[in-house]
Amino acid sequence: MGLKTRMYVAIASLFALLFAVGMVICYLLGFFGGIYTIIPIGFAIGIMLLQWAISPAILSRIYKIDWVGIEGYSDGASIFIRETCEKNKIKIPRLGIIRDKNPNAFCFGRTKNSANLVITQGILDYCNEDEQIAVIGHELGHIVHSDFIVMTLVGMIPVIFYIIAVSIFRSSRYRRGGKNSSAGAILLIAIISYVVYLVSQLIALTISRYREYWADEFSAHSTSNPNALSSALVKIAYGLTREGKGKESDKKHQRYENTLMIFNAKGARALSAFSSKPGEVSTEDIKSAMAWDLWNPWAKLLEIQMTHPLPAKRIKALGDIAGSIGQMPYIHFDLKKPECYWDDFLCNILASWSWLLSIPAFVLVGWYTSNYSLAVGIALLVAGIALFSYLKFYHYPKNFTETRIVDVLKDPKASPTKGMPVILKGRIVGRGVPGLFYSEDLKMDDGTGLLMLDYNQINSTINFFTALFKTGQWIGKEVTVKGWYRRRIIPYMEIYRMDIEGKTKKIFTPGLKVALSVIPIFIGLLITCGAFV
Repeated sequence: MGLKTRMYVAIASLFALLFAVGMVICYLLGFFGGIYTIIPIGFAIGIMLLQWAISPAILSRIYKIDWVGIEGYSDGASIFIRETCEKNKIKIPRLGIIRDKNPNAFCFGRTKNSANLVITQGILDYCNEDEQIAVIGHELGHIVHSDFIVMTLVGMIPVIFYIIAVSIFRSSRYRRGGKNSSAGAILLIAIISYVVYLVSQLIALTISRYREYWADEFSAHSTSNPNALSSALVKIAYGLTREGKGKESDKKHQRYENTLMIFNAKGARALSAFSSKPGEVSTEDIKSAMAWDLWNPWAKLLEIQMTHPLPAKRIKALGDIAGSIGQMPYIHFDLKKPECYWDDFLCNILASWSWLLSIPAFVLVGWYTSNYSLAVGIALLVAGIALFSYLKFYHYPKNFTETRIVDVLKDPKASPTKGMPVILKGRIVGRGVPGLFYSEDLKMDDGTGLLMLDYNQINSTINFFTALFKTGQWIGKEVTVKGWYRRRIIPYMEIYRMDIEGKTKKIFTPGLKVALSVIPIFIGLLITCGAFV
């Protein structure tokens, strides 16, 4: 999940409880059905408008933003912001920096003339000035296009469809006793209504992705340098950058010390250890990272659930823009797919859902023996063994191997389900969500690239207190991390063990999940044995 997505999830969660309570009250008062449906719809619209109105003030407080003004940015960026805002007849947004080395950027506000634009120290440290300007141009594109208002309106539509679906279903329940009603018709109405709601959600996400492309296009034309945004996306989305284990900036201008969040410094740095010369980008490493986006079926499945397009698609679109204005594209992706990746994808799906074999086991044993106690016992045994095997040998394998971030990013078969057991050594440079005080996840720099570290203890309360009292203390520390590399839209590593200054931080979640998977095996054995008594 990209930073902007996490940002909106964070603020939306503050309104989710209020919305849920309001809907329950409307339901109990009988406001779902007939003309009264307008009441919960009006309540939902009111909540979303309230969120649009006050979320900028909330976001300004939950993120640690240093409001530096236009003077806090580089001279080139300042000139670009002034000229772009003047050309598009908007006010210069309030400008800030989050002092965190996880590179990203975002903007928020109510209207184009009351906007806030924030970059993180990571953008300043890992991106050269052209890339910084390109990223700022992307965020200015969102502001110029009034995306705050557009996406608020778009987000209302699925909510309205959901309320209509609930209303139709509830109204249909009251008509069950009528002569013209039937259980089949009621079920059909409920299914159609809910499908419309789901489709509207997918359409809203599609619109969000299109607007990301539009913001990219705005940046490309405003800067006349689409390749700068492409190279910035490689660093932000893939983490392919070489900083020297997150060393502190030694530039004399202290404003070049922290990060930016756009996905979802002086002097360019090489993107990987395989750069032929200092400062040059290894195109082969970038292509290898892009291959997952363009070849792996997981990428296509996950993209339809995301607000941002796949990074490789954005880079290719920016390459088309570069070609249209007479420039060579930053990356020409010319790798040939060596094999079909659907077999691995299907193996991932079958492995993660293998416990469903318990259903045919129950049916077959019950049909063949007519002993349904035995059928339940066998079904639990099958489910437990399948789940245990998946977790122990597929999701959490233990043959850990020391490697580098740039190397794990090259795996086009990586998935969210199959764990790649790896050991990485580097430095913690920031939080998973820069500037968010309750973000327990981490960002690591091992000298060949950046990678998100997923800290997921057995209880979310533990995660919260870890974020409050521990995460900040770990930033800047040298660490050795043992865990499982996985890939969604953003590559990440699920932490298993983390050694910091001679102390080992253990994550007990994997062991707990494996232990819990033994429970259905034990219960199944008891029931099966009892069935033979």
